[in-house]
Amino acid sequence: MRGRAKKTRSAVSFATLLARRRTASAALAAWAICVPGCGRGSRPSGDASVQVDAGLVSAPSATAAGAPRAGMVWIPPGVLRAGTPPDRVPRIAEEEMPGVDVALGGFYVDALPFPNEAGAIPTENVTRDEAQHLCETKSKRLCTELEWERACKGPSSTTYEYGDTYRAATCDTGVPAEQAAKRPSGELLTCKSAFGVMDMHGGAWEWTDATWGRGNARELGVLRGGNAVAGELVGRCANGLARPPGSRSPAMGLRCCAGPKNDARVDLPQRTGLPLERTMKTADLTAPLLPLATAAWVDSSAATPDGGSAFTFVHAWTWRPVANEELVVATGCARSVVHSPRCGLVVGRIGSDGDGGLASVAELAHVDNGIEAAEIAEVGDPKHLRFKGLDAKSPYLRDFTYAYGRIELGEIRR
Repeated sequence: MRGRAKKTRSAVSFATLLARRRTASAALAAWAICVPGCGRGSRPSGDASVQVDAGLVSAPSATAAGAPRAGMVWIPPGVLRAGTPPDRVPRIAEEEMPGVDVALGGFYVDALPFPNEAGAIPTENVTRDEAQHLCETKSKRLCTELEWERACKGPSSTTYEYGDTYRAATCDTGVPAEQAAKRPSGELLTCKSAFGVMDMHGGAWEWTDATWGRGNARELGVLRGGNAVAGELVGRCANGLARPPGSRSPAMGLRCCAGPKNDARVDLPQRTGLPLERTMKTADLTAPLLPLATAAWVDSSAATPDGGSAFTFVHAWTWRPVANEELVVATGCARSVVHSPRCGLVVGRIGSDGDGGLASVAELAHVDNGIEAAEIAEVGDPKHLRFKGLDAKSPYLRDFTYAYGRIELGEIRR
């Protein structure tokens, strides 16, 4: 055993030496990856990395295959699709990178939460410094949050460690973390990533060495994994939790990493604006939405030779329910000489063609609002809007809410 341990330490030392040589070379020739959006106000940071709107992407620090290390899983060099792409839900736009490709070097991660023993109750109720010290006693370190995310997502960058579709039973998510944190490690054999890392969700949250790089809350630390009643949301590999580094609770634990540390980190600016803003560019904003509205409300049987059944948008607004999320809300009607107007409301996310033009649209919701193009208004929280509809019975009110990338419709109230 001693000989094997010495051999493992030598392999790690060699990888560290190799990484230092590459770091020295990088000082002579800066290496950077630019992701979509970097041309808008990006500037060199002076350390072979570039800060961009979507995040900070750094050069990998290790490329060699890792020698076996007891109780640890080798995560090979590769690309992490960090965060959640805008077209995938649920998503926390103000906290997660928008599906940015980040190159990471290889590293080791414990197969199970600390103390990394099958059948043991995971260690919890520790601060970040205490977690770091526990890792150091094992000649390891805390993982960075993007290392943690890659170990969870696997080589294909799936939403959950087991795939892209949420399954509560796989990691027993959807319950309070404190309730689940006492489960012995390794009991849920299918709760593992494609790399073979286990129990990354379903129990206690796990400290990383990161600071909360979203907006200006730099004094907060970052935990990953964990559990909560909102299992579909919290059980995603991209989800994080911000807490003061000195916090401790029965729902806070740790997992260790080893090998050269990756410098890539989450650095997510908060793009904001007026929550609801009427736009004068109705035609420009609604053009990609027109086919959707036409399919929903134009009755082809009522068409007239002069095109009387064509759908026309009357009102449009830019809606910013949370930071880093910009939607369009539009209302209009399909008029016909045969039937009463059929009017509706569409909520969509507009995609850019890269040159400032509109290229695509992702429909989030469409809803009938009767025989009159509706006006909309804020209802307190920027995530809640209301429209006034009119049908053959009477006027009515209906609310709709932005919820982690989805639109939820309320009941009709007359």
